[in-house]
Amino acid sequence: MQPHRSLKRSLLAPLRMPGVAEALSSATATRASIFMLHRFSSPPDGLTGHDPGTLRAVLSYLRKHHYDLISLQELFRRLREGEPMTRSIAFTIDDGYFDHGSVGGPIFAEFDCPVTIFAVSGFVDGKNWLWWDQIQFVCEATARTQLRVRVGDDERSFALASLEDRLAASHDISWWCQDASQSDRLECLAKMSQDAEVEIPAVPPRRFAPLSWHEARQLEKRGITFGPHTVTHPVLSSTSDDQAEFEISTSWQRLSEELASPVPVFCYPHGRRRDFGSREMSTAQRLGLWGGVAGHPGRLSPEEFRTAPAIFRVPRFPFSDDLTDVLQCVSGIEAMKARLRGALS
Repeated sequence: MQPHRSLKRSLLAPLRMPGVAEALSSATATRASIFMLHRFSSPPDGLTGHDPGTLRAVLSYLRKHHYDLISLQELFRRLREGEPMTRSIAFTIDDGYFDHGSVGGPIFAEFDCPVTIFAVSGFVDGKNWLWWDQIQFVCEATARTQLRVRVGDDERSFALASLEDRLAASHDISWWCQDASQSDRLECLAKMSQDAEVEIPAVPPRRFAPLSWHEARQLEKRGITFGPHTVTHPVLSSTSDDQAEFEISTSWQRLSEELASPVPVFCYPHGRRRDFGSREMSTAQRLGLWGGVAGHPGRLSPEEFRTAPAIFRVPRFPFSDDLTDVLQCVSGIEAMKARLRGALS
């Protein structure tokens, strides 16, 4: 363990003591928190992600200490209707990968804890696979040991001598593309595939695969819900008006066609403040959705987020595989740190 990580854990250890996180929650006026998760570790499938054992330990702790584990839809209902919330927590999982159904969903069901999966509808339809996974596939599959990549007018070279190099390159290229225009991102991927001499298959390999609508319906029967998360997972702020409309409205339409009770809350891809704006929030509101969730942390004040436009940009905390980090969030400490970082940036 790195020294700074060990120091941080020792300084925050009192959060695990009975009543400390609860007292801080009251002092910081933290009434509700939303967590977002992504992939889950599944060694047979070659996946690394959230550790199932740690997730079980966190959910067990929250149950034992009587946190109010509620569904995302119930959280938004209480926001809209001005009902009080105390130590309320909602969980979400982004994108709709197969491991959400085979690994993550059953763990939440085991603890009778609601969870909402935000599904990329075109991904679940089998019409596309997620662009950052395609970048990783190209970096891992190419026989080249170096690759020049162009995004817009910028060109960079990446070493691919080892598996670690290839994973690092795919990570860096994905972050780079995230801030590019939609057209530049698509052009980059097409040129990467050509230069790397790697053909991207129409159907993703197993570890990059989605769950199916049938699996989603089976998960609904176990109390797991689904919400819209676009059709192709673009950075919405980089798209045209027509595409932004299509991504939001069609994703909601597909969930409504395939599932019994989709959650009327939209999830903005990537979810940084610059990744969506008034155009996207207005579209979600016009479709009759109750609100929207972002991908950046912040204090969820029920009074602040009751009505539009605020209810269409509700913050979420990234879920950490560390109970102390989770308690930082539900106690209000992490939100205070996020506000401080914002003030200093």
